[in-house]
Amino acid sequence: MTARKSQRAPTACSSCAKRRVRCDKQIPCGTCLARGLETTCAREVVKVKGRVTSAKQKEPVLSYFELQQENNRLKAELFKPNLLRQRKSTSSAYPRWENSVEMLETQTNLQHGKSAYHQKVWNRTDIRMPSKDCSDVLLHHGFTWTSWIHFAVHLQTFELEHESAWMSGIFLDGNPLWLAVYFGFIAMSLMFMDEDESRKAGLPLENTPELVQNWYSTALFFLNEADFMRNPDFKTVQAIAIIIGLAKNVGDFNLQPVLQVTGIRIGQILGMDQEPPMVSTDPVMQEISRRVWWTLIICEWLSIPAHPPCIHEADFNVRLPLVLSDEELTTDLIDKPNTALKRPRPVDYHNAMIFLAQSNYRFRIQMSAIENLGGDNLLEHLVLTTDEALANIISQLPSHLLEISGGPGQDREQYPPWVLWQQTTLSLSFLFYRMKVNRVLQHRWASSSDVLLARSKAICLDSANTIVSMVKQHKVVLARHRPWATTSALFSAALTLAAEAKRLDSNAAEEYIDRIQTCFSFFEYIKDHSALAMRVLGELRAFCAEICCHDSEATEKK
Repeated sequence: MTARKSQRAPTACSSCAKRRVRCDKQIPCGTCLARGLETTCAREVVKVKGRVTSAKQKEPVLSYFELQQENNRLKAELFKPNLLRQRKSTSSAYPRWENSVEMLETQTNLQHGKSAYHQKVWNRTDIRMPSKDCSDVLLHHGFTWTSWIHFAVHLQTFELEHESAWMSGIFLDGNPLWLAVYFGFIAMSLMFMDEDESRKAGLPLENTPELVQNWYSTALFFLNEADFMRNPDFKTVQAIAIIIGLAKNVGDFNLQPVLQVTGIRIGQILGMDQEPPMVSTDPVMQEISRRVWWTLIICEWLSIPAHPPCIHEADFNVRLPLVLSDEELTTDLIDKPNTALKRPRPVDYHNAMIFLAQSNYRFRIQMSAIENLGGDNLLEHLVLTTDEALANIISQLPSHLLEISGGPGQDREQYPPWVLWQQTTLSLSFLFYRMKVNRVLQHRWASSSDVLLARSKAICLDSANTIVSMVKQHKVVLARHRPWATTSALFSAALTLAAEAKRLDSNAAEEYIDRIQTCFSFFEYIKDHSALAMRVLGELRAFCAEICCHDSEATEKK
């Protein structure tokens, strides 16, 4: 075909120009990517002043924040060959300089020997089935409070599937993988309910933890019934993304890391690790695939305890989730997300956690390489640059998430109810990892007057103190939601303060001891609902035996 004449070469791709829709003028463009047409996305070839040509691809102009992110990614890639050549053993998750605090955290979060958890559901007669009305309440409660933790489902689609399952009259004989997703979803929803909400849902208040465990076991029962290890399916990955958020709360410490890696491997088999995702040709399901994939990556790169990652940045190519609500995914906005109005959306939290996970991943990779290379100066520089990267991520958060200090928000009433919980959770997460990053230098604090080490010590201890203060301030809210990550963060903060208190005389250590008692109080408060809280109580008592008393009756009054 002869090229048409034109005064200038068009910068929009041929497909967008033909459909008369907005094009971002990249090749492939975002619109074609969303439609799965990236291989055919191209600019029209025209004849300009007698010469056949097409518009040249412009290099995208990166922001300062994006350049910093790219620099950090490249640094991690440069360190990786040293890591692979020089690592003595992959069995050790922590470098030699990290102290007994890190080792105790690892020991507490891992199940040694035979698991204490026992499967509760072996057949359908063991399942505690909720009523239809109760199921509706659990579903909508989860839509508000827990769906954005795992992003495993498209809410409107899941609600339609839920109605169809009840109308069928054979609910428990439906698709076992969908049932695994369903029971995992309502188990997490119930875990985040307070007594008043449980009562309104018509649930028995005296055995809520047993009900959570029953539904968690039911989700596993249906996964196994579907033979999920041999039959890769997207619903399996959705179910796993939910279940790994429940496992430590119900005491299933051994299964959580295994399921986590399994979910990633199944995702790779299904093509979730590429653009566009291969799980579906439907743009909405492709977007859900991206969200679920990043949930698994977040869990892997922010694992507690840390371990050598089973997947690296170079192993996949999945873009960040679109900043759109579930309702907006079914509109024209999925083709032109940049035109969406700026307002709080749950997925903002997801993207913030992705940035945090990427930063922590690069820190762990580089730190492992430095361990083999040797040199405290390299370590100090890594701690400084990583802490600055974390601070920079915080500064780039959307305005509704920037209440990162844990204090009361000025305009809180204008936001949806889940925004405060996202603020609190993000605050705890960033404080926890800033504390962890700077704590790797704790062995040098006492023996040096270096300004950098003094800065590192101040950030670490201030982060630990702020974690304790936030948990004390939001005790009822955090106890209600009971995520195991909050328990881990508070336990780590208590160990950090206790380790520092051990170096001080009794008068100087008094302030630290008071904060540690606050930690004991919180763990006592939630121990009946969290297997991890029950476990850390014993470990913390042993670690703090020299510096403070921890009578349970005294701590419960705090």
